[in-house]
Amino acid sequence: MSDSPVTFHKGDDPNILAAARKARGSFRYFWQQIALDFNRIVPALSLACLKVPFSDDPSDPEAQVEQMWVDEITFDGVNIEGVLINAPNWLTSVLQGDDVSFPVSQISDWLLVMGEVVYGGYSIQVLRKQMSPEERAGHDEAWGLNFPDPETVLVPERNKEFEQVIADLMVEQLDKDPMLVHTTYDNGRTLLHLESLYGRPLSVKALLERGADPTTRCDRGWTAHDYAKSLQWDEVLAVLGEAT
Repeated sequence: MSDSPVTFHKGDDPNILAAARKARGSFRYFWQQIALDFNRIVPALSLACLKVPFSDDPSDPEAQVEQMWVDEITFDGVNIEGVLINAPNWLTSVLQGDDVSFPVSQISDWLLVMGEVVYGGYSIQVLRKQMSPEERAGHDEAWGLNFPDPETVLVPERNKEFEQVIADLMVEQLDKDPMLVHTTYDNGRTLLHLESLYGRPLSVKALLERGADPTTRCDRGWTAHDYAKSLQWDEVLAVLGEAT
């Protein structure tokens, strides 16, 4: 992936801009799959990365921009953190391997690979659509991925079966140690905060039934409702609403 090309395209290309809007609008499904991998011994994702514009002077709207990929993604409801995969061609403010942070509003694309299936890649599909069959074959070979038809962008479906497994395992742990519902982790977040951010209504329901307090606030001052609201997880919000 580190050898994948840095993307160059006109910043005012309406198709690319539309692709970026769609990528931001579906980011939560990308994040949900990453969060599921937190609970797997063997990850299901062989690739999970975001494309983000970088410049040496973010305050200058005329500054040159390089679109580059970031992996090792974490998200706290406001900011995304990750590691820069690409080596910049001309930028000097960031280097390949740097830790970087940015809001969801800066995302220009996302890409997931599970098994042999490629999800996302909105801007990639715009560019592939403009290529000849020969160019497209060369592009795909450079990536080492089996992209779908250029007219198609796949979005992963919710894995309800695995979410149920996670909820069941959580219930087992809580039955052994009921105080886990009150334990705080990084930044003062509880399991209820985290499961709400991950968009898992089954786990949220299990936690509430075992005494988790939906009014508890993390160090930022957010409740579980705020975390669910950050990505508009409607099912989680409904479960939380029934408990308050």
